[in-house]
Amino acid sequence: MAVSPKADAHKTKRSSRIKIQDVARMAQVSLSTVSGVLNEKDNIRPETRQRVLDVIEQLGYTPNIFASNLARRRTKLIGIIVSDLLNPFFAEIAKALDTQARALGYETFLASTSFHPEQQYAAVRQMLALRVAGIAMMTSENDPEAFSLLKSSGTPTVYLDNPHAGPHIGTVRVDKRHGMFIAVQHLLELGHRRILLIKNSQQSLSEPPEPPMLSHMERQIGFEEALLQYNPKEMDVHIIDEAGEPAAAGLRAVQRALERYRFTAVVAINDLVALGAFRGLQAAGLSIPEDVSVVGFDNTYLCDFLHPPLTTVATPRGDLARSVLSMLNAYIDGAEQPSEPMLSASIVLRESTAKPPAD
Repeated sequence: MAVSPKADAHKTKRSSRIKIQDVARMAQVSLSTVSGVLNEKDNIRPETRQRVLDVIEQLGYTPNIFASNLARRRTKLIGIIVSDLLNPFFAEIAKALDTQARALGYETFLASTSFHPEQQYAAVRQMLALRVAGIAMMTSENDPEAFSLLKSSGTPTVYLDNPHAGPHIGTVRVDKRHGMFIAVQHLLELGHRRILLIKNSQQSLSEPPEPPMLSHMERQIGFEEALLQYNPKEMDVHIIDEAGEPAAAGLRAVQRALERYRFTAVVAINDLVALGAFRGLQAAGLSIPEDVSVVGFDNTYLCDFLHPPLTTVATPRGDLARSVLSMLNAYIDGAEQPSEPMLSASIVLRESTAKPPAD
């Protein structure tokens, strides 16, 4: 059956004003039929499905996914929670997850915690209110209350590098410990023995102390394990933990270190900290890597655009996204507890590292 010409009159309407009732009326079908077409039900005749799709296109109808989620128990919406949208590492993970989710027929909803556990709890509550099908918890910090809420809700959830587990809660791990190990090993093999590690706490000194982030703990363990390969008497190692925004923290840490220590290599806890370290070293008149080598962590897109390009540790974004969505799908489909993968990290050698100066 052809669509009524009256549909043309509705083309001028704003798409946000078009309702599912308008689609049903113009296609001369029931609301349940339109809903079945939108949800790809297989019990609708092909000619009816096509008629509804034609009306949807003519009217410019966009389903209200949030209203749909409130009306159904199972949705096609995946929640993504990250620690910091300004950090390219988390932004790139979110993008990879969004791409993978859409390939599987899901929409995504994104929230950021700014590294605050209480904001993680608020983000979880928001996701549950939307009745998401599952949550990808890609954060460095963890809130026990948020975990308890997820556990009691029964919502499929996959964490990044987290010891929490449950019947519908799993973890995808990246071997950051080994990643930092091979980064430091690279410097040691070049001949560096005076090394500065710059960490980056996310809390100010005025806040009550919080447990260090698991990912940073793993990186420091890998750092220390690499040093143990060599005679400690040969090593001159210093660690500065600078709080605040990562790039600014890296700059301040280098400025402090140059006043106190001699070092030929800097190991940054992440690429943004390395960015600040670059600024501090070059502002002091030092050349990279002729005077000081620098290694980052995460292999964000910034690395290729620094001068010189940054040697760093790569975490596999695509593999991570596929593993997270595969686990979420398994939980959503009611499968048994899937295996929790450990993804490898690798070093990407660029031009910011070289042998230490002869003196």
